[in-house]
Amino acid sequence: MAAALKALDIAICGAGPAGLASALYMQRLGHRPTVFERFDAPRPLGSGLILQPTGRAVLHDLGLLAAICELGAPLDRLHGADARSGRVVLDVRYDSLPGIGRGLGIHRAALFGVLHDAVLAAGIPIRTGHAIQALRDLSAGRRAIVLDGERQTEPFDLVIDCLGGGSPLKRYSAGQGKARALPFGAIWGTVPRHGEGFEPTALTQRYRQASVMIGILPIGRSVPEGPELAAFSGASSPPTTRPSGKGASRPGRRRCWPIGLMCSPISTPSKTFP
Repeated sequence: MAAALKALDIAICGAGPAGLASALYMQRLGHRPTVFERFDAPRPLGSGLILQPTGRAVLHDLGLLAAICELGAPLDRLHGADARSGRVVLDVRYDSLPGIGRGLGIHRAALFGVLHDAVLAAGIPIRTGHAIQALRDLSAGRRAIVLDGERQTEPFDLVIDCLGGGSPLKRYSAGQGKARALPFGAIWGTVPRHGEGFEPTALTQRYRQASVMIGILPIGRSVPEGPELAAFSGASSPPTTRPSGKGASRPGRRRCWPIGLMCSPISTPSKTFP
């Protein structure tokens, strides 16, 4: 009979979907996870995303898929066209590969809420207000997390980094890579979903060459009794915002897809995200 695995003290850095799902899995395996989050209260960032069949499979394994599907919007395809000619550039249909299921447009707040509630119900501790700076090697192969103000946590057997591409812990990984700024600007937001002019079960995008992209994604509801929502997103390379001026980022997107423009003009860089 195989020996039981030793229960480990595990630090999970970041209370986003990846960190929360990792905490649930680590506890299921018999370990003792603790989640660290820099915000004073855990909260989602961003607008909407597509939960692909692989992500649905993970949530099904965690017993959370039904709760997510009640909030999300089923997707049958991803469709994109050239803004000027109407030529189809992207047309990916989920049913072209039998058995993989559908995509699911989901508000980040909905995904976060279901995972966060599951972590709290499992009794997994979440420590907020912990801005992670570095790791410190201790004895017996254990590590502590260094926080802002040179505070230090207790020792952990394993640290799981779920802080994203700009993580300060990236330098400790085997394949370190190099953080770099992306050469394009992006905006996103959540708007009420309007059926007219939009396919209700598709991500719909318009492109202007390789320099401008805008898209509309049905994302269901952020809470069970809330209104139907859609995620608006736009990206351009180089960024189309100027240092000042009313509607600085708006003209390019209006020419690209007038019906899709649902956001207010962006007049200052402070209204955008890097």
